Amino acid sequence: MATFCVLVVDDEESILKVMKSFFVRRGDQCQTANNGVEALQAVKIKNYDLVLTDISMPGMDGIELIRQIKALRPQTLCIIMSGLGTRGDILSALKIGVFDFIDKPMYDLAALTMIIDRAAESSQLLRERDSLLENLRVQNSKLEYSLLRLHEAFGQLQQQEEVLVSDLNKAQRMQRKFLPAGFPCTPGFNFFGYFAPCEQLGGDFFGTLTLADGRIAFYLVDVAGHGVSAAMITVTFRELMRARRHASSDDKLFGEPSQVLHYMNEALLEERFDPPIFVAMIYCVLDPRTGEISVSCAGHPAPILVSGLNEVQGVRTGGTVLGTPIAAPYSTAKCTLKLGDTLLFYSDGLPDARNSGEQEFSTAHLLEFMASQHNQPAGVIAEKLEKRVRKHLDGMQQNDDITFLVITRDTAKAEPKPLNTGQLIENSVKIVMTGRQAETQTGTRGRIRAGFTDGACFIRLEGLMSWQMAAAFKEMIQQAGQRASPPFHIDLSQCEGMDSTMLGQLLIDANAVVLHTPSTRVSSQLLEMGVFKTFIIDEHPCPQPEVSLDITPNQSQQACTDLILSAHEALSEASASNRQKFTDVVTSLRFAKPEA
Repeated sequence: MATFCVLVVDDEESILKVMKSFFVRRGDQCQTANNGVEALQAVKIKNYDLVLTDISMPGMDGIELIRQIKALRPQTLCIIMSGLGTRGDILSALKIGVFDFIDKPMYDLAALTMIIDRAAESSQLLRERDSLLENLRVQNSKLEYSLLRLHEAFGQLQQQEEVLVSDLNKAQRMQRKFLPAGFPCTPGFNFFGYFAPCEQLGGDFFGTLTLADGRIAFYLVDVAGHGVSAAMITVTFRELMRARRHASSDDKLFGEPSQVLHYMNEALLEERFDPPIFVAMIYCVLDPRTGEISVSCAGHPAPILVSGLNEVQGVRTGGTVLGTPIAAPYSTAKCTLKLGDTLLFYSDGLPDARNSGEQEFSTAHLLEFMASQHNQPAGVIAEKLEKRVRKHLDGMQQNDDITFLVITRDTAKAEPKPLNTGQLIENSVKIVMTGRQAETQTGTRGRIRAGFTDGACFIRLEGLMSWQMAAAFKEMIQQAGQRASPPFHIDLSQCEGMDSTMLGQLLIDANAVVLHTPSTRVSSQLLEMGVFKTFIIDEHPCPQPEVSLDITPNQSQQACTDLILSAHEALSEASASNRQKFTDVVTSLRFAKPEA
């Protein structure tokens, strides 16, 4: 056992000698004091493990001495030695934390030894506890410092993310400006362009040039890759075209598709990109007076010509992708658009679009679709094609940018008129920019995502939906009503279950929502609550939103109480069993609700 540091206090010299001799034989350190004042002064100077004091002493009794020692040294163990102590003295001593009592005179040294050993063990435990607490305090300090650093790092990451989001939004707006606002009004012809990147920025772009002799040039460009890096390359590529366009005094170059591709290939090589950049491109020139089209391709899918009902074919033209050091001369194919004919240009993201079963949309499917599009306006064809692709994707996110141009020749023959370069066809370009999905996460196993696509609102519920989620869900529905018209589509395929508050909130909005592919657990809960037939259930997968919805859930206690009350009232009104089940909940919530 470790050495014990003891102070014995008594006004009887014989007691002091006996106790000091006892502790010395034990191997402990022992000091003595003749009264309370002397003992208190010793305690101020030195930290003792144990103080034994008589209860009745002149000047300062043992009770007062222990009270002051405890104030100075809370961990010091104190034992009272007394043969005259009253019951009141004992109670007072217990209140101030006396460890034990020893009767005087002390005839039983064995009993005294047992008490002191127990005190020594208790003191050792206290020291170990204090050591552990100190170590814990040190570790907590380190953790608090680490947590502070993490908060700082998290704050920096948030700031960086905000900057990135802001920069991406600016880049999206810039990319929109790179794309034409519309196509030029051209008597007898109609045009439509569609662009849907698979990420927030894309590597496809298209445009048009009005040549001096009245012809119109169209181009569609697909940079290898997608996302931010591909979008940056499109800027470079576009500027290379613009630089040559401004430097050319006539349209001899831009009136010849094969020469344009040759020039762009050389321009890319001169830039000496490392690693090399490869660009697929299609370029064509339309003569509105005759309907003749000249077209050249560089590593790009050949255009599709619809020359009659079920008369569809690919225009035979092709060439090496741009950016290739050794490229064969680009060829030019010619065709003529007759009344009602259609020409489709498209990037490979269209036929390569895959659904959840890894099935491609395919060129064959595209040809089959286009076969029935003779004698149709360009905008109508584009709308049908977009819907067909979205239906094929069946809710899956596209894995590449999808871009296409539609050129049609009207059935009613029009007299050639001078072109007004300032006049554009209204709504002849559609750009579907992908936005970050908003996320609201209020628990470790629940998440709500929301967004918009073509004016429709889609909300996905993931994990366990609790009353905290109901508050966010309610506000999502409210904001959705400001930006879209019902019904709002709720994806329940990843929902593991709902508590009664969330079920009630869903019931409140039953007339405004469509539930998509509810999980087995959610379906059983709706059946159990007797509200399954109240909802419109759609077993088809819910489409993915493409424009984000920002949500700031109301976290006030009163708002949450009101929501929980209204949700359970809705459930209670649904069936008699629900009324019995939730009566107590509704009553308690109404009682807790403050009077208006």
